[in-house]
Amino acid sequence: MSTAAPTRQIDPKKAEVADALASAMREASHGPQRTKRSAARLAIAAAIRDGVLEPGDYLPPETWLTGILGVSLGTVQAALRQLQQMGTIVRRRGDGTRVASGEPLGRDTWHFRFVTKDTGQPLRITKERLWIDRVNTPGDWTEFLGGKTDYVRIRRRVILQDKTKVGAEMFLSAQAVPGLETMDPQELDMVNIRPFLEEQFGLAAADASHLVQTASLDEVSAKAFGLTPGVDVMEI
Repeated sequence: MSTAAPTRQIDPKKAEVADALASAMREASHGPQRTKRSAARLAIAAAIRDGVLEPGDYLPPETWLTGILGVSLGTVQAALRQLQQMGTIVRRRGDGTRVASGEPLGRDTWHFRFVTKDTGQPLRITKERLWIDRVNTPGDWTEFLGGKTDYVRIRRRVILQDKTKVGAEMFLSAQAVPGLETMDPQELDMVNIRPFLEEQFGLAAADASHLVQTASLDEVSAKAFGLTPGVDVMEI
């Protein structure tokens, strides 16, 4: 008399998530300057953006992610920390990690604090493209940065959950961020730039003031951010 070992059932959802993460990790690992931390962060963000992981869904445990993504536990935790700083995921000790849904944006998020008009739910970033260059163009930032003449500019094209497009520019003194303009821009995709600048360059933002006004979008900015020239925009 022969007996057969019981068949182990594989959760289709878990298998789909694992396959999507592994595929996204292979895609995100391309690039000579890409770190494993950034590749892991971008892979998880892609699974969320593509709807494989939906709001409220739990991510695989961190130890499972090490096998799926092929990186160390420390790298997984660093990637998750960056996504948490963006408000993309929620991490609680003893409760695991899940995709953010209706939770308020955390205190680490100073920018892109937009909510829906109807429900007041936070609009989180779903997709981003980023450029870094060095410029010497004067502007509103010149006096604030102490009259410097050499700047590193970070430009971001962001799409929020409701498909709203947002363009952003950040100007920094080139002396304060040596080497930043040579970095692979995707190292900053889906990264909260304020904590990154503090970690990498010791630039801690202690305070912020905001000016909000309406403006007509010029052709240069419209082209950079993929928007329509001449439309009225809210400028912060």
